[in-house]
Amino acid sequence: MKELLLAQNSLWFSSIPLDSLHIWDPTLGGVFFTISTICHYLGGSSFFLSIISFVYIYYRPKLALELSLSLLTSGIAVYIFKFFLESPRPFPYPEAFDEKAFGLPSGHVYSAVVVWGLLAYRIPKLWFRILSLFIILVMPLSRMYLKVHYLGDVGLGFGLGIIHLLTIIWFLNQFYSKDEKRIFIETKNYRTLGLLGIVLTLAPIALDSPYLSEEHHYSLRGLLMASGALGGFWLGVLFYPRFSKPEFLDWTLPKFSFSFRTKEFRIFWNTVLVRLLVLAIVITVLYIIPGNIIKASVWQDDLFLRYMRYLVVGFALVAIVPLVLQKIQKGKFLQN
Repeated sequence: MKELLLAQNSLWFSSIPLDSLHIWDPTLGGVFFTISTICHYLGGSSFFLSIISFVYIYYRPKLALELSLSLLTSGIAVYIFKFFLESPRPFPYPEAFDEKAFGLPSGHVYSAVVVWGLLAYRIPKLWFRILSLFIILVMPLSRMYLKVHYLGDVGLGFGLGIIHLLTIIWFLNQFYSKDEKRIFIETKNYRTLGLLGIVLTLAPIALDSPYLSEEHHYSLRGLLMASGALGGFWLGVLFYPRFSKPEFLDWTLPKFSFSFRTKEFRIFWNTVLVRLLVLAIVITVLYIIPGNIIKASVWQDDLFLRYMRYLVVGFALVAIVPLVLQKIQKGKFLQN
């Protein structure tokens, strides 16, 4: 802790690098602010979860679950660091971006490196890799430009993100072959493994205390959101094969056709709309409505309920959505 206090008196935790990014404000301030605001949302958990949902339902379930593992484990790691390092954000803080947890390391930079790095690794398109690299490199500058993080915050987030990304890639290459499509776990011990997953992902709630500072509370809240969603995804991977037909353990979209009024064109868009409708209904019923009810109650800051919300929505996305699609016209809209 003494070393951290000394570091906070250095350039790494000084406002000088932040202010230096604003020297072009008279001419390009609007452009820089727009880019930084876009990066704020491109590195946020809501955007990443939307991307994961889209990839899971429409593109490749395996890639979606790889992204989930990367995003949620990085979220857990980031908030553990935030909770224990206790490093404040720049002051005065721009309240418009509603970041109340501690600053070190930067979660946006950490997650951007991990998620966009994995996407670039898995999607061999030159233009996409250039875009991913641009977002990864601009993200640290954008966080400093908005004055929500110090140079030390983004530097540590970038370095830890690189290590996390390499670890995830090594893990996936060790346990999943490149051509392996099925990622669901079929085992008789699914109940035991599911319970173990809940115990491990709920364990951080033991850090809760009525004496926590506001920054500690929001850091722990972020940790339980990530661990809850990871627990839900884990349960979905275990339980979905128990209730699914074998032919629905992998899927993609039907072939797209540009010929209007053809059978292929109609099948493609019907599939897209039905999947989107089912996803929207499940998320609304199991996540949005319960969330609004909780926010209007005395339990709006309850950490266990927040964990349960993300556990349920993670499980719903992985298991309930495809199971519902199987029941519609005998799985017609889930078939490849």
